[in-house]
Amino acid sequence: MKINKNLTPYNRWEGRRGDRVEWIVVHYTANTWQPDLAKNECAAFASEYKGASAHFFVDKTEIWQSVAVEDTAWHCGDAPSKNGCRNTNSIGIEMCVVYEDGVYSIPKATVRRAAALVAELLTVYPDAKICRHYDVTGKKCPAPWVDDPALWDEFLKKVEESREMNETEKRNFASLSARVAELEAKVKAGEEADRVMSGDLRRIDGRTKVRYDRVSDCPPWMRPTIRKLVDKGFLKGDQNGSLGLTQDAARVLTVCDRTGIFGE
Repeated sequence: MKINKNLTPYNRWEGRRGDRVEWIVVHYTANTWQPDLAKNECAAFASEYKGASAHFFVDKTEIWQSVAVEDTAWHCGDAPSKNGCRNTNSIGIEMCVVYEDGVYSIPKATVRRAAALVAELLTVYPDAKICRHYDVTGKKCPAPWVDDPALWDEFLKKVEESREMNETEKRNFASLSARVAELEAKVKAGEEADRVMSGDLRRIDGRTKVRYDRVSDCPPWMRPTIRKLVDKGFLKGDQNGSLGLTQDAARVLTVCDRTGIFGE
């Protein structure tokens, strides 16, 4: 997950005053100006003292971090709360909004991205609980999810789906890594590289849906490796020249290439 950073020097406390992260609190920005972008929000909090902050801002396409997770953001207060959550024991996430005809809405893409971020944070803080700002202080935030609690329930389901996906990816990657280690051993033992790479590699964890049939299909950072393996004859493709590389296989090949095992 890509998280951009523009950390504020003003709107935070260093450290957590002895507390640990127990809560992840979801907010909405409630901005009326459009477009409401995470990058702009982060820049605004980095530019001057505002007396408030959040750890992360999320919009339809990006996540921006404003406060380090080991530091305290000022997003839900430190007075006695409804559920025991406070600034020093929580992480605050602000979702950017669409404001139209006096009505706030949170785009589906923003909701998905925020859910994925929460799932990622739960891998670091597995015992943390998730709540709305409303659940801490009674403030109507995020307003659409207070007005319609079913939207909040849908968000929690998306978080669980993201967590399950993360666990599946971990298992797949472990399986993939073990198989690649076997392939490396075969290549080093002198077996034919073209058979190892174009044959056995195709059978590495073919469950992923993302596939690259041509070098140009690969993300730019993968292309030099895949081009090298095609030019060396390690990857030959099928009768139509389609490589059929899974995303995971291409990623691991690239990492292996950076170790130098495929030569120059």
